[in-house]
Amino acid sequence: MTRKIVTACGLAVSNAQLVATKVTERLKAEGITDVEVIPAKVPELENVAKGAVCVITTVKIWDDLGVPIIDATEFVMGGDGKAALDKMVELLNA
Repeated sequence: MTRKIVTACGLAVSNAQLVATKVTERLKAEGITDVEVIPAKVPELENVAKGAVCVITTVKIWDDLGVPIIDATEFVMGGDGKAALDKMVELLNA
């Protein structure tokens, strides 16, 4: 069964795509192959996040989506996002 991770940014999808690329690279490095990575806009999250392992986002999410939300602002601030990616791997391996 394929699991799902959603990456999200504000009203556009550029940062979500950036984070999705980093997530995909880390999944490959970890040998995790059963995950679909879906970039999305915040207004789409209510529907897109259903059934996801987590949402990894570059903006603050105030709504309860029923899944863990991982802060990925480090990616857009010039960092490597290691803490966010480590948390994602932890959730996938739980």
